[in-house]
Parts: sequence; C-alpha cells; structure tokens
Amino acid sequence: MNILVTINKKYLPYLISMLRSLIHFNNDKINLYVISQDVKLTDFTNYQKYLNDININIIKFNDSLLQEAPTSKRYPKTIYYRLFAFKVLPTNVDRILYLDPDIIINGNLSNLYNMDLTNIAFIGSTTIKEPLRKFNELKNKAPKGAPYINTGVLLMNITFLRQITNEDAIYNYIRDRHFYFTLPDQDIISALYGNYIKLIPSTIYNLSDRGIKFNNLYNVEQIDLEWVKQNTKIIHYYGRNKPWYKNYHGILQGFYNNFKV
Repeated sequence: MNILVTINKKYLPYLISMLRSLIHFNNDKINLYVISQDVKLTDFTNYQKYLNDININIIKFNDSLLQEAPTSKRYPKTIYYRLFAFKVLPTNVDRILYLDPDIIINGNLSNLYNMDLTNIAFIGSTTIKEPLRKFNELKNKAPKGAPYINTGVLLMNITFLRQITNEDAIYNYIRDRHFYFTLPDQDIISALYGNYIKLIPSTIYNLSDRGIKFNNLYNVEQIDLEWVKQNTKIIHYYGRNKPWYKNYHGILQGFYNNFKV
C-alpha cells in the first residue's frame, strides 16, 4: 500500500499517531512517501518502534515554484505539494492514498485502496451541501457538476494524472485565480479535475465531529460513538478542532488518544 503525506516537522508526532492506527488495522506492507521541506529520514529515528518496518521515502519539493501561491498559518505551502505528486513520485508508483496527518484510521482500508480507478484521477468525499458546491463551482470556474472534495483523504491515480495533467496548467491556475481561493488545494482540484473525481461517503472515509453534527441535523440515521466504532474507517480532525488541543469538543477524541505518541 502506497501512502502519501505532505507535512512540515511540527506535524511529525501527529503523523506517527496516524501511522500507528494505519498499521493497527492494515496488514499490507506500507510504502510511505513524505513530501516536505524540513522533514528528514533521521527525524523518524525516535519513532522507529511504532513504525513496524514501514518503507519511508523523503521527497523534497522546490518551494520557489509556488511563489504566487497564497499561504497562511492554517494553509502553508505543504497543502499544494499533493497536486504535484504525479511529477515527484517514482515512476513505478501507479496509485497512492494521500492522508492528512490529523487523521486516525479506524478500520481496514483495502476496499478503498483497491477501488477501480478507470478514468478517475481522485477518489474522495465531500463535506459540503449542494448550495455551497454550486457556489464553489461558479467561483472556481470548475466543470459543471464538479464535486468539491475534502483533500484530506484522496486515492490518487498517479498513472492517469501523468497522462492528463499539464504541470503548467496548475501553476497558471494558481497565478490567475489565487485571489479567489477559499481552500486552495480543494479549489484547484475541483476546477482542474472536476470531470475525473469519484465520491465516497464522508461518514465512512472522512468523518469529523462537524460531520457528525451535520449528519444528525439532516438525516434520520443518527451517528453516535458506537456507530463510528462499527462503521467509520477514517476519522479526520479537519479544521481547528484538533484532539490534542485543550479546547477540543466532540466525541472522537478517544480514537486519537488510543494512538497518540
């Protein structure tokens, strides 16, 4: 199983927690690809006891290529790295599962990892309702009906992306549209790849406390802690509500506590 992360060093402990949970529920050999500016292979030395022979590969990205990309404390340049995975990954990588470090795995991911990718660039889930999807479609000049996916969990068809992606098109879109970005990487993927996205349920593969609240507000089937334990494969603490903060609120903190380092 090929796994991709794009991080800076401050997120390393949370990445290790995510990897511990991944190893716990998945028996496949894991090839981890880390795209980063400051993380080195030696940074994993103190965590080796948790990693069970994961094959770790460090890839440096040239940040000078992203001079016009908007950044903030919440959205550093690392969010853009996954857009160029097709270029920087080894040629023998045909598919890869991108995971944010603020994730805990809660089940086996074989069904997700082995999904059919014929003519599909990205498989992921959306966390927004139709009116906001439509707004993003218009704002980003995305293809009609393009899904707006949360980029924290992405099964990526690297072979297909190499065939359909023009690297300059990504840079040009960033240069021309960066004033309109809300969630930059999600805006870009929706706009440039909207015709090549497949959606999967967020309650199974990208669940957050916010997602639980929205589900329980709009749907008859209610999600509680037992439902999560039995059904959800990927828990994602996206946004500012992180389980390692004292002001965290929600029901999902225990999943993180089980694997924190």
